[in-house]
Amino acid sequence: MTATNKKTGNITMSQISKAAGVSPSAVSALLNDRDYGIRISEKTRNRIMEACRELNYRPKNPATLARIYPAMGDICFLINSGVPGGAQHQYFGQMLSGAIASLSDPTAHIAYSLFDPQIDYLKQPESLPQSLRSGNVTKIIAASTPNTSLVQAILKRNLPFVYIGHHMDEAGLCSIVPDYAEATRQSVKYLNSLGHTRIAYLTGPFGNSTYNLLELQRGFVEGLRDCELPVSPQYIYHCDFDQGNFGQEQLIEATEHLISQKQRPTAIMCFHDTAATVVSSYLQSKGLKIPQDISIMGCNDEPAASTHHPALTTVHFPLAEMGAQAVKELENQILFGRPDKPVNIKLPVNIVERQSCGPCPELAGVL
Repeated sequence: MTATNKKTGNITMSQISKAAGVSPSAVSALLNDRDYGIRISEKTRNRIMEACRELNYRPKNPATLARIYPAMGDICFLINSGVPGGAQHQYFGQMLSGAIASLSDPTAHIAYSLFDPQIDYLKQPESLPQSLRSGNVTKIIAASTPNTSLVQAILKRNLPFVYIGHHMDEAGLCSIVPDYAEATRQSVKYLNSLGHTRIAYLTGPFGNSTYNLLELQRGFVEGLRDCELPVSPQYIYHCDFDQGNFGQEQLIEATEHLISQKQRPTAIMCFHDTAATVVSSYLQSKGLKIPQDISIMGCNDEPAASTHHPALTTVHFPLAEMGAQAVKELENQILFGRPDKPVNIKLPVNIVERQSCGPCPELAGVL
C-alpha cells in the first residue's frame, strides 16, 4: 500500500516500518486490518500509527485513513437491540439528540447501530455491527444494557470510546452516568420532608447486577439511613421486566403486595417513570386518591410524567447533557488518549416537583 502526498511523495510500508522500528508485515497487518497470524501489541500499534502521522501518510482507503487519524472518522452510537424502538426510545433518543447537537463540525454525522445482547463478539468478531466492521467509525458512544464482550472487543481496537448510562470496571473505558444513588437518596429525603416514614421502593429483578439498578437501590437505602428510618424488606419489591418492557401484570402484582401490608406505605418510590404511572393509575382504579391517600414518585423525568394525571413528581436525569458530554470526552481521548483506568463521570440530578406527592396522610388525619 502506498499513498501520494505533495510534501512526502509516495510513502511505502518499508518507510513506515523503518520509522516505527517494526516489520513491514506488522505495518501491513495493522493498516489493512488483517490478522496474518501476527500479534500486534498496543505499544507496537501506537508506534506504527505515530510513524504514519509523522510521515503524513494519507492512504486512499477511507477506513485506513480513519484508523490513523481518528478525528477524521465517524461517530457510532450503539444501542442494545432489545431496547423497544431503539434510538426512537425517548430515553436514548435524548442522549443521541444531545450528542448530535454538540458536534462542532456541521458536516459531521453520527452513525446509529444495534448490538446483540447475546452474541460473544470476542469469539465472533465477524458479527460486530457493520459500522464497526467497515472501519469508517473511529469514535464510539454506547448506551443501554451492556454486552461485556462488545465492550472488550471495542477496547481492544484502542478507539475513543464512551459508555453512557452504565458503568463498567474496564481499563480504558470512560462512563458517563446520572448520579443514580443520589437520585433515590434525594427522593427518600424529599418524601420524608413531607412527613412520610413508611416509604416503599419498587425496583428491578431480584439479583440483577446492572449498575444503575444497584446504584438506585443503594441510594434508597442510604436515604432511609440518612433519615434514620428502618430498612424494611416488606417495603422493597423486586419486579421482573425484560429489556425495558415493564409488564403491567407484574407492576400490578407489585402494587398489590405493597398496599396489602399490615401497615401500608404512605409513599411508593418507583425506579422508573413508566412503572410509576402504571402504579398510580392502578391505585386510582382501586379508589385511592393520589397524593391524598398515597404519594407516588418516579425516576427519569420522561415526557409522559408531566402529562399523567396527576402529573408525576420525579427525578430529572440529564440525558441530553450526557450525550453532549460523551462527544467532548471522545474529543479529549483523540487528543490525549484513552484513560488507563476505568473512569466514571457522574452528572447531577434534581427532583421535579409535580402533583403526585403530598404530605403524609397520617399527618392530615386521612389514615
